[in-house]
Amino acid sequence: MVAKIRSLGAKKLSYAGRVVLINSVLNTLYNYWAAMFIIPKSVIKRVEAICRNFLWSSSSDYHRVPLVGWDRVTLPKDEGGLGIKKAELWNTVLVGKLVNWLYIKPDRLRIKWVANVYLKGVEWHDYTPGSDTPGTWKSICKVKERIKSGFHGNLWISSTKGYSIRNGYEWLMGQHPKTAWSNLVWNNWNIPKHFVVAWMIMQDGLNLRNKLYAIGLCPDDDCILCGEQPETSDHLFSECRFTSKVKDSIADWIGKPMPDPTTLISANRNRLQWKASVCVQTAYWYTIWFQRNNARQQLCVQRPDIIAQQLKQLIQRRIRSKMCNLESNGAIDWQASIGFIC
Repeated sequence: MVAKIRSLGAKKLSYAGRVVLINSVLNTLYNYWAAMFIIPKSVIKRVEAICRNFLWSSSSDYHRVPLVGWDRVTLPKDEGGLGIKKAELWNTVLVGKLVNWLYIKPDRLRIKWVANVYLKGVEWHDYTPGSDTPGTWKSICKVKERIKSGFHGNLWISSTKGYSIRNGYEWLMGQHPKTAWSNLVWNNWNIPKHFVVAWMIMQDGLNLRNKLYAIGLCPDDDCILCGEQPETSDHLFSECRFTSKVKDSIADWIGKPMPDPTTLISANRNRLQWKASVCVQTAYWYTIWFQRNNARQQLCVQRPDIIAQQLKQLIQRRIRSKMCNLESNGAIDWQASIGFIC
């Protein structure tokens, strides 16, 4: 896993790119071993530490304090997380496939062998391993004890299709309240690299100056862009004199005030204009946060009119790519009003 991080040019990736790499590459390496036996807890902690450090600092080593707790990061997306799997639970449900085979496939040769050597006529549901049995077999039995309440007889009761890794993981994770804003963050019209910044705004995870000042890491809490008020999330994205100029320019362009996140959360989510409005909102958040960081690191910032023009071009390209195949009169009229005709 560490070698992959070093070889893939990971330092150049956005947060969203790192999430994709964790799910598609790093966890795949872990899955190979986790499907065969119970991974030692020390190894699981190291695996999660590598993923956590890579997400927040582009490295396998600890360089930055995580902006959002790992327990929240590993929740499903509709429950407020990033959808990264918990390594220990994932290991359990992968080994659970072996447990399930002992329930539903007694005629397989390997299952007959296990039944003859270990079970010896005892029902699998009630079986307890002896002290002289191998450690790997004891690990499988521990997984069985953990998930056996999900079986009714030989059938997995939480899904009509039987046991699968996915529904086993969901069953072990348990039920969590779904967030009202998940569709706003994970709208497929959003530009992918904007996902995680929007998610961190909803989680109040950005390193704003009011937080840094409160713990003594910043000489003051003034907004970097305007210097007039404490830098909070509400101020930076809604009240700042500098960002308000960008916001007003975008509002003039789309012919209505910039969408309010609270309104977007409660609006009809099936309309094309809602999806486009969400794209505008998340692009605005990302652009302002990028400019704020640039002002902190480079001690310079572009003029609001130039930022607004770049933001318009970014939004145009994204929405045009999503709407160019739509032929309804309403969609065409709306595209024409703000220059999205293909």
